[in-house]
Amino acid sequence: MADGIRKDLPFGTAFKQQRLPSCQPILTPKIVITTLFTIGILFIIIGIVLLHASDSVVETTVRYDNIDECAIGKTCAIEFEIPEKMESPVYLYYKLENFYQNHRRYVRSRNDNQLRGKVITSFGAIEICDPKESAGGSHDYENFYVPCGLIAFSVFNDSITLQNADTQEEIYLDKSGIAWKSDRDEKFKNPDEIVGIDLFDNSTGGLYDPNQFPDKIEDEDFIVWMRTAGLPTFRKLYRKINQTLDKGQKVQATIVNQFPVSQFSGKKYLVLSTTSWMGGKNPFLGVSYLVVGIVCFLLAILFLVLHKLKPRPLGDLKYLDWNKN
Repeated sequence: MADGIRKDLPFGTAFKQQRLPSCQPILTPKIVITTLFTIGILFIIIGIVLLHASDSVVETTVRYDNIDECAIGKTCAIEFEIPEKMESPVYLYYKLENFYQNHRRYVRSRNDNQLRGKVITSFGAIEICDPKESAGGSHDYENFYVPCGLIAFSVFNDSITLQNADTQEEIYLDKSGIAWKSDRDEKFKNPDEIVGIDLFDNSTGGLYDPNQFPDKIEDEDFIVWMRTAGLPTFRKLYRKINQTLDKGQKVQATIVNQFPVSQFSGKKYLVLSTTSWMGGKNPFLGVSYLVVGIVCFLLAILFLVLHKLKPRPLGDLKYLDWNKN
């Protein structure tokens, strides 16, 4: 400070000194009441529209893990009726309860490079798949699981077919396009050569029947399962039905039950559902909009009544602390 000027002062710009033009609305009773009425009416209308869209979705759910004929390792047939006409396309889901795919250790147990088709020969790179990285914990890359990890080791592998219960005509289930396009195109690729234990070939030490996952890592059933759910109760798309199902039509589902759920006190369901412009059946969003809209509307009425009964001039100095005595 030889010249007497401090060098640590901020710049004297309008931005630095907070002198930029700004809007500071005064919240008068009229503005607040009008805003609450507007928000209330808009949210109520949006809530009604969303609830109508959710109610237009036709859905039927059947639990099958608690049926004696559907024990693990058995093939069983269950019959159910279509409650309302289901316009094409109809979506077939499997639903699981009490399966925590969002557990930290479970979610981490995968190797994304391996899933993209790269050959992994370093045990350090595959350790993240613990405890399902290799046979017996071997460090030899020929004993690495392809693919490795807990998610790959727990793929939903029940087989499901549908028939018209009256005519025994098979209902075609379309498997194409059930996984996200970005996952199919970018994230899941088969390696040029399987170096290790092929998890999709139980004849060579793997876990699954090769006929069930013929496309291996690129199989869409596998890709759908690998996109982990955030909640313990979830459903995943199994197939699409490109035909209309009529009201009262009886459908027979033939299930090869291979996916156990009793160890974690889980439950398994089949879900047939249509969709609307906002997706599947989910009234939560519509109810939320209705609740917020009704609360805003009631507050607007309350403030209006108070304003009419006890009007208060804006900026009245008698309400200041030093004027109360």
